[in-house]
Amino acid sequence: MDSTRPKLAQRVTAVLHAKQYLVFFSIALYALTVWVPLGSAWLHRRSSFPDILRNTWGPLADAVAARSVLIAFVFIVYVLVMTWFRAGYIRSLVGGFHFGPADARQFLRLLGLEVILECTGALGVWGSVRAGADATVTDLVVIALLLVYFAVQYTDYIVIIAGVGPLRAIVLSWRTVRATLLPSVTVFLVVSLLGSLAANLLGDSVTGTLLRAAPMLVVQGVLMGAVVFVADVVLIVLYLDAVERGRLTPGSQMATPAGGGGSGRKGADDSGTKGADDSGRKRADGSGGNGTGGARPR
Repeated sequence: MDSTRPKLAQRVTAVLHAKQYLVFFSIALYALTVWVPLGSAWLHRRSSFPDILRNTWGPLADAVAARSVLIAFVFIVYVLVMTWFRAGYIRSLVGGFHFGPADARQFLRLLGLEVILECTGALGVWGSVRAGADATVTDLVVIALLLVYFAVQYTDYIVIIAGVGPLRAIVLSWRTVRATLLPSVTVFLVVSLLGSLAANLLGDSVTGTLLRAAPMLVVQGVLMGAVVFVADVVLIVLYLDAVERGRLTPGSQMATPAGGGGSGRKGADDSGTKGADDSGRKRADGSGGNGTGGARPR
């Protein structure tokens, strides 16, 4: 074991310190994932805000259920915008500040992943609706969705850092989960429980109009955006550490994303940047292929 290797906690602390300004980026992205589904729910039902808040399905599920071209257009714009800025956010976490993806291939790869995840969520909504009043079936659908999201929680980081497509990223995400099981479970449970708690508190406290609920929505967005930012940093560090230790491909030592082993501010700024943005380098998934930069409540 390399005694000079910085501990995971030290690496996480270093990245959080160096990239603390990106918490505002995370808050903005979280707000997008909250407000767009609320908007599509209103377009679908045109009911009171408390009712919309308790029945938020997501723009894809709303578009299908309402058979609405307008909501479908909202979904398309939402996915495109979210993919663009999510790519920039992850690139900023592992390198210099960016607003968007490195190139069209990276964007399309991440877009493919986002579409897969959105379709998975819509299928979960469909299953819950079909279950109706059957609480057992509804609970099974929720558990299945949680297991899927747990397995793929590293996918968008891998698409950006390793330069692979969405299907390969899903496989590597599962390998990363198995290689870092305890911290992965911890992060997933903390974020899920805090998110559920925040949503329940918001739903219980909102009885009036959107205008009256706006302050609580802002508070929720700021707090959960900060939580997601910390979780993103922890998961990226866990993935890079698993890559560096060769834990994702049994029996072979994988290439480390350029700068991935650094500690302190330099390690936080340089870690994974070239692995995400440069072409012609060995991929962080250990495949050894030539790649360009590849293209995330999840």
